[in-house]
Amino acid sequence: MCDWDPTRSWEPLRIGAADDAAAAYAEIRSHCPVARVDGILGGFWAVLDHDLIVQAALDTATFSNVVPFFRTVRPPLECDPPEHTAYRRMLNPTFSKDAMRALEQPLLRSARALLEPLVARGSGDFAREFSHPYPTRALCLLLGVPEDDWRLINDWALRVDEVGGLTAPGSPERIAVGEELRPYMSGLIEARRARPGNDVVSALVAGDPELAPLDDEAILGIVMMLLSAGHNTTTSAIGSAVLRLARNEALQDAVRSDPALIPVLAEEVVRIDAPQQAMRRIATRDTELGGTRIAAGDWVWLVFGSGNLDPSAIENPASVRLDRTPNRHLGYGRGIHQCVGAPLARLELRIALELLLELTSDFRLDGPVARPEWPRLGVSSLPLSFTPATVSSAHAA
Repeated sequence: MCDWDPTRSWEPLRIGAADDAAAAYAEIRSHCPVARVDGILGGFWAVLDHDLIVQAALDTATFSNVVPFFRTVRPPLECDPPEHTAYRRMLNPTFSKDAMRALEQPLLRSARALLEPLVARGSGDFAREFSHPYPTRALCLLLGVPEDDWRLINDWALRVDEVGGLTAPGSPERIAVGEELRPYMSGLIEARRARPGNDVVSALVAGDPELAPLDDEAILGIVMMLLSAGHNTTTSAIGSAVLRLARNEALQDAVRSDPALIPVLAEEVVRIDAPQQAMRRIATRDTELGGTRIAAGDWVWLVFGSGNLDPSAIENPASVRLDRTPNRHLGYGRGIHQCVGAPLARLELRIALELLLELTSDFRLDGPVARPEWPRLGVSSLPLSFTPATVSSAHAA
């Protein structure tokens, strides 16, 4: 059995001594594709090899996702088939192509409201002033709540990130912070029962013919899952993408001169800087994975961030390549639990990067970068200086 301390391996990246996570995983993965981790998140098995991650992700009968992080199970993330299928069917229309087209202009307006003053000022903390609040405003559009309420929801999402940290699923700390938004969300659910709209809460109230009607507790869990997962991952992806552009003049010039490359860059960033580096499962039976014996009831974390950097599966994995196609990365997960909100995340990423490049002729780092603890990868603080675009260059873009 190999023991591994991800927090120690992660430290060079967190303090800015490394630009990516490649070294954090390379040594342990090379001789121990499934490692034992103790002392954080209640103790678990870390699956680091790309092919073993895919194998476990596809085997939901052995590696179950019914691991509540808060007080109750939050479908569809924390459930398995057959219930999972019905919940995903209920939520999928919210993230359809038509739904994303309808959100594009409102999202662009929200992005402009945040980004234009920041760029005009010439400098500021991009993470705190844009990449943290922008996904929250997108989630408010998804929920159909008043735009002025975004600060309340944003503050809650940030506390979930801060308090959750490396504590175990279902810990008192996680449960306590999860309860903070209950009064607001309970009022929202009550309002949608009385007057349904065209939003995700109304879709949950309407339910699915293969499920019993959802009570308020079930809807609350699903909505809070969408908020917490949809906020921290997209926040991290946007921050990581902009950090890479700020550090790499040639990369910034390439996408600035050819905006069609922005979606390609976004996929590469989600691969190489996977916002959620690992996702948990629980073993339903005694099993073996990669030569390691795993007992029923053991927690197993699929380290997607390591799989995305595994040279046995991906060529030159630590390099950002704008010609990488196909790019079947694990940044949005794999199998039935692949991120339901991926279409919204991709839309937010594209709009944020397009607008930042439109409004500027250049941007650069303007101070030390703060990064979170494993298993998150993003930026907590990203000070930038901006050279605003001239009127003519912005129009041409």
